[in-house]
Amino acid sequence: MTRTAPWVLAASVLVAFPAAGQEADFSADIADVTQRIEDAEKTVSQFEGGVIKALAQYRLEVLKMNRVLLENRQLSADAGISPDLVIPTVEPDLARAAEILTDIQTQTEVVAAAEAEAKNSGGLVQAMALTRVETEKLTLAQLKLAWYQAQYGISTPQLAAAAPPPVSDEIVEDDLPPAESNAPAWADPDYPDIDYTSGVFSGLAKEGFVMAGWYGILETRAEIDDSPKVLAINFSDYDPEAFQDKRRLLLQCNEGTPSIVYDVDSFMSYNYRSDVVRVTYRIDGADAVNASWSKLTSNQGTGIFGATSVDLMLKLMKSEKLFLRTFDNNGKTYDGSFDMRGSAKAVEAVAAACGFSTLDLSKDDLKAIQSLLNNAGFDAGAPDGAWGNGSKRAMRAFQESKGLRITGAPDAASLRALGIEF
Repeated sequence: MTRTAPWVLAASVLVAFPAAGQEADFSADIADVTQRIEDAEKTVSQFEGGVIKALAQYRLEVLKMNRVLLENRQLSADAGISPDLVIPTVEPDLARAAEILTDIQTQTEVVAAAEAEAKNSGGLVQAMALTRVETEKLTLAQLKLAWYQAQYGISTPQLAAAAPPPVSDEIVEDDLPPAESNAPAWADPDYPDIDYTSGVFSGLAKEGFVMAGWYGILETRAEIDDSPKVLAINFSDYDPEAFQDKRRLLLQCNEGTPSIVYDVDSFMSYNYRSDVVRVTYRIDGADAVNASWSKLTSNQGTGIFGATSVDLMLKLMKSEKLFLRTFDNNGKTYDGSFDMRGSAKAVEAVAAACGFSTLDLSKDDLKAIQSLLNNAGFDAGAPDGAWGNGSKRAMRAFQESKGLRITGAPDAASLRALGIEF
């Protein structure tokens, strides 16, 4: 979740400090704040969004305000020059400053401990630790601000919301309504170059399929147990004009079992003594992989099921091209080349139905998620990094409480709801 800082410094105001009385040197404090600003800017630049960047951005603005106040106080002390901010005069409170200084020393140790934890961890545990680092650094920056006020009589200026952009009567291109499109209602707008007017897509739309890239995705319920069922069909190598050999790639979840099926739409001569078929596949520019997949009862293709299919799906959802070749008992080859656009949505749908996560989660990550569920009041049992029935039940209950899709799996939406940004 990307969040902008909730305030900015007011722009057109002046400051009135009490008479300096004696010379003061704030250069060491200014140098310290400047170094902290550079640290915050580096953190902001490392993240595209999320809570860590938001906290760092908030800290950055607090630190910049610290520096402006110190620089203005230095100007006042040195030459009586009117600074650029209006802030009320306050009396220094040295006793209060001493109390805050103790808090600052304690908080500095807390920040160091949080940084060490983040450095020595990885995965989602590290993401959580980095969030804590930024939270603790923000607290330290705010304590510094309070200390400057108590020590030097530097009061915090009033903060104002950013002014709205000026209103213009000029019509710009972004204000114009979108041009009419000839794409059918079922077309995926993310892929305007795919021709969704072809008969195969229109036929799928009539059956309730939703298009995602080259996939048609149908979400229903299994007949035997009413469990979520997903069928995602990739038609990028499908020739509707051919009598046979209409190649299709199927990603599925049925009765809790995920699978990948390569449908060659042609009768294959299997070796009746074996339950497996030779398959070679290549993802993008990676090396080709030789594997053994299961026979299909239709004798028109091959597939993989369960955990093996999940591993391959997770690779496919980040790919662009998939080449598949299978062999029958006579050595005949059946080649298919598939455009993987839309795979992310297809795999996410299968994952939601079959209850697995599309995230690369380590055992430590799963322990952290189990702890978060327990802390939120959803009993996942002792955090052990094994995502068993107890963890699934806890996650389902949490997802239901948040109005999320109930999968029992630690998916991206659920982790965000638990406060994890990655």
